[in-house]
Amino acid sequence: MKQLMIGWTTVSNDIDARRLAEGLTRNKMAACVQVEGPIMSHYHWQGKDEVQPEFRLTVKFPPERGNDITEYLRRNHPYQVFQWVAMPLPVVAPEYLRWAGEVTGS
Repeated sequence: MKQLMIGWTTVSNDIDARRLAEGLTRNKMAACVQVEGPIMSHYHWQGKDEVQPEFRLTVKFPPERGNDITEYLRRNHPYQVFQWVAMPLPVVAPEYLRWAGEVTGS
């Protein structure tokens, strides 16, 4: 594997966060998913300003799994409109990159 991506999504509770993290790693779409929270999210939804606690998932994955992750989240994410943003990582320790490739089969 020559490159690694990092992406983020959020959910309202730790049960959904764990469920998504386990699915992404079990299905070898992601090398690692870290769950943080609760964090406070500020956003505008259905005409109202909202401030809600959420749990953030940080997902490390090979670029070729990006579309698979998007589809997985579309089918399994509890939100009607879910956050999924990702970007390439310009610097990754070679050992970590090698490990990520091994665990995802990339």
